[in-house]
Amino acid sequence: MNEDMFERMKIAVQTDQLLDVVDLLREGAKPTMTDFVQAIKNKSFPILELFLNDGFDINQQIKDDYPPPLSYALCDMETTKWMIDHGALPNARCKFDMTPLSIAAAFATQEVIQYLFDAGASVKFGQPLHYAVQRRRSKEILELIIQKGASVNAVMFQDDPVSFLHFECLGLGTPLHEAARSKNKDLIKFLLEKGADPTIKDTRGRLPEVSM
Repeated sequence: MNEDMFERMKIAVQTDQLLDVVDLLREGAKPTMTDFVQAIKNKSFPILELFLNDGFDINQQIKDDYPPPLSYALCDMETTKWMIDHGALPNARCKFDMTPLSIAAAFATQEVIQYLFDAGASVKFGQPLHYAVQRRRSKEILELIIQKGASVNAVMFQDDPVSFLHFECLGLGTPLHEAARSKNKDLIKFLLEKGADPTIKDTRGRLPEVSM
């Protein structure tokens, strides 16, 4: 695709010009990930459908450390549902163990998180409890993730060797380590009540500082 087509497609998507996108696809233009994400942000469902019909992979990663484009839909339930109805997988990941559920656990409403679980999201992928604790989410959201089977004593990425080896130098720990880093006494107390073990060390040999 030449530079002119690239720019025309970019502008057409940004301004939600459906007919221009149709013409560009007929001319052989191909949408980029940036185009697809912009259409998600615009809630341009007809344009998204055109891209999918043209062969765009809805479950390809955005970056090695950022999961597929469903992650950009999670601030809006309608868009989340549209994406899943059109093939977006809540457990689809990037090179490292992050999934749309990871992003939802950090930022989305409880309603959206529950919808992802209903659509097949699994706590076995994406470290959702760690991300929820990092972002100091509500106890209700943490409770939901734990009820779905997330371990309060899992060391981050412990079941994903590629991610673990890449990030272990940073000091990967349990959700309790995350709560202790932020000195959030409410989260520390909540996790301890849920069975968090304060004697587990992170990958740099440190215990969580949980003095109440």
